[in-house]
Amino acid sequence: MSIKIYLPFNYYYLKKPTNLYGQVQINEDNVVAYYVLEASVLEFRDKAIDHASSDMRFLGSILNVDFNADQIQYLKFNMRLCFTYNSSQANITLVYTGITPEYLKHIKLILYEKPMLRNLFVGGESVNNRPIEHNDNDSSDCDFLELSRLTQPTEEALRNPKNSTKNSVLYMLTLIADFPITVFKYVVENVFVNSIMVHTSIYKHFKEWQTTCDGRSRPANIALDRILGMILMLILFSLATQPGDFLIQISHYVIDELYSLLKVLEGSPIGLKLNIHLNNFFLDCFKYHIELWSTFLDFIEPLVRQVFLAIGVFGCLGLTFQIALLVDLISIIGLHSHCFYIYTKVLYNVERKGLSVLWQVVRGNRYNILKGRTESHNYMNRQLYLATIFFSAILFLFPTTLVYYIVFAALKALTFATLSMFEFFRRKLLNLPIEGCVKRLLKGCNDIDCLQIKDVLPHETDFLMHKHQKIDVTVYKITAL
Repeated sequence: MSIKIYLPFNYYYLKKPTNLYGQVQINEDNVVAYYVLEASVLEFRDKAIDHASSDMRFLGSILNVDFNADQIQYLKFNMRLCFTYNSSQANITLVYTGITPEYLKHIKLILYEKPMLRNLFVGGESVNNRPIEHNDNDSSDCDFLELSRLTQPTEEALRNPKNSTKNSVLYMLTLIADFPITVFKYVVENVFVNSIMVHTSIYKHFKEWQTTCDGRSRPANIALDRILGMILMLILFSLATQPGDFLIQISHYVIDELYSLLKVLEGSPIGLKLNIHLNNFFLDCFKYHIELWSTFLDFIEPLVRQVFLAIGVFGCLGLTFQIALLVDLISIIGLHSHCFYIYTKVLYNVERKGLSVLWQVVRGNRYNILKGRTESHNYMNRQLYLATIFFSAILFLFPTTLVYYIVFAALKALTFATLSMFEFFRRKLLNLPIEGCVKRLLKGCNDIDCLQIKDVLPHETDFLMHKHQKIDVTVYKITAL
């Protein structure tokens, strides 16, 4: 068994009678950890002292060396720790611990600074928002995490009358900020609307955003998200005179580019000799599809012109909601190119499978389903004749289908890459350790990996007398790299 005493750095040089309050924990490896958190003016009573508040326990005191208390007096005042000071020594000295086993040879007195521990982060995440995982951390890290949690401001301090006005203003601002998301949540959870939006990017983002918001692990990200959304909303409403026209121009630009692409495929792209009849069939089908889509866009043009108004209004919810809505709009604009990819993919797979099967027939083989292997088979002449004809026809048509499949697969990959970039930025905006970075810049926040323990050399070697035995007391200090 060993003893660790975590003491605020300024208390180590305190020279006045003081009561100490905090917590005591006994870890699984039989390490007794005393966490000294607060201090108050010494008030001895005839009976034992229980606690200073509902959150902390009375641990002991800092007394003048002339106190000369014995074991009975320490027990009388329910002390677990006792330090003494004198005029000739700069620091206090440990003279009593409530748990002192016979085989104890060493005590660690670890000094810390509250601002450093309060702003402790683990992997860019605040300690308050992260549960302790004893299996993933060593004992010292667990002590630091627990100490950081214990040094956080209590609810009583947060309910201080001095902060009541500030808390009231923040509460009103929070209600105003949460009103748009409350309305959106009510609309989305409607049965009819939910059945339509369940597969959209904005609905999926709403679920992710709600999980992040309910977990209260990224308040700075949520605040930044809303601020950026409001800024973009003001830009759209003030600087852009007709933002809806921009979306119409993009839609027609995509249509014109598809026409240009089909015009290139109409001849001999990069010197390839395509099948004339199949190529003309593809061109007629795809051009008709584009004309149909162009007519549909002209029909819904008044509605499309108001889409940017919706993007601007969604700024009240946050920039990530605007990005999610933009992803859905890009998917709608590129719907016809996605259809072309599906058509060519199906035809490509059919021809590839047909060539694979007919090649086995031409070679005089077949696949035995029962035995799971390819074996020889005697086909009739008419079967070989038909197989050869179909194989030759598909073989000469396959290059044309392959060219169209590659072109529209590349177009699909480009669209997917664009949407993935927006999705990546949207998710990163909610998961970046913004709070940790801000606190590092403003309050000197420290990551747990940057903490180290250094020796503090006192003027004289400290030790604790217990039953005429000397127990060494080594003093350390938690510092940051």
